[in-house]
Amino acid sequence: MEDSKRRKNDIFYLLLLFFTLITMIIGITFTYFSLLTKEDDDSTKVQTGTLAINYIDGIAIDTYALMPINEPNLSTKYSVYKKSFSVKSTGTLDQTLNISMFVTDNDFDDKALSYALYDSTGYKISKNSIPKTGDILIGSNIYLKSNEKKTFTVLIWLQENNKNQDYEMGNTFKGGFNIDASQIKYQ
Repeated sequence: MEDSKRRKNDIFYLLLLFFTLITMIIGITFTYFSLLTKEDDDSTKVQTGTLAINYIDGIAIDTYALMPINEPNLSTKYSVYKKSFSVKSTGTLDQTLNISMFVTDNDFDDKALSYALYDSTGYKISKNSIPKTGDILIGSNIYLKSNEKKTFTVLIWLQENNKNQDYEMGNTFKGGFNIDASQIKYQ
């Protein structure tokens, strides 16, 4: 009697295991084919690239010996701080760049310093004053094609205000740059 009861339990559990396996196979098959029908052509492609930044004369901005002058140009040699850098894209997609300057230490009066950003052709992209602290967006939505290199120069100077600015002597300004890129996807 006990032996037949045990046999019935074994058969019951064997049938339960068999139907569980069949249900799992049907579920996995259904899921697989459902995913295949919903997949887009570009849904699994990942495109990456490298944005190389070359700080031609070092990454840090460290000014000294600035004397008050009116807005300089790229050929001005004295009383202006120049920082050149290049950005190169090795990706397969075009990009837009946002270039920011961050202030870590500024002993000058608020907005006493000014900056101008130029591209390699000498075109002035932007110009403004530098606050005592914070980040400054100095170039936005600058177009960079794939496998292209662009060079920029930033000028920083103590803006002449036609007043005695001797108290600014010996002050320093320190900061750096952040460059953010956003890829442009074409349809």
